[in-house]
Amino acid sequence: MLRRILFYIDMNDQLFRFRPASVDDFEGCLAIDHSYQTRQVWQLHVTELDNVKQVRFQTVKLPKETAVSYPYADEALVQRWCASEWFMVGECKGSLQAYITAAVEKLTPTAWIYDMVVAPEYRHQGHGSDLVALAANWARQQKAQQLMVALPMKNDPAMRFFRKSGFTFCGYNETSYRTKDISLFFSVKL
Repeated sequence: MLRRILFYIDMNDQLFRFRPASVDDFEGCLAIDHSYQTRQVWQLHVTELDNVKQVRFQTVKLPKETAVSYPYADEALVQRWCASEWFMVGECKGSLQAYITAAVEKLTPTAWIYDMVVAPEYRHQGHGSDLVALAANWARQQKAQQLMVALPMKNDPAMRFFRKSGFTFCGYNETSYRTKDISLFFSVKL
């Protein structure tokens, strides 16, 4: 289901080119608008009765569309990029418009997407799908058997995107961001 692609022509017939990133790209990646808009968020409900713990997630509609900041500050992003094993950028019209980073766990055959961002004006045009396909191809080359991503519960647009891309919910962590937001884990078999 995941596409294998290196180049993509967008709807304006402008070349969107993906290539490996370098340290020189950090400033351009930081300049991309990392925020997103959402009309709903996920909520976690935990109940415990007679030694039985029940966990339930549900979506809640917000009264109006809300802008949400990326969960990492610039300094933390740079640290995450340096810790990643794989970093690709997408360029269009001579400037960076997207990027993705990933790494493989050393003890399990699992690759993780650390960060993936597409500039707002290039979203919903297939570039995110192209980035995920590139990450899946790289993960297969690293002998990973699954590709995973952790998403804040507020990022419903990303959850819808990854579920549409074949990822399924596989777990959560109650305090994984500086905002102390809960992260939800999604994975796809490779």
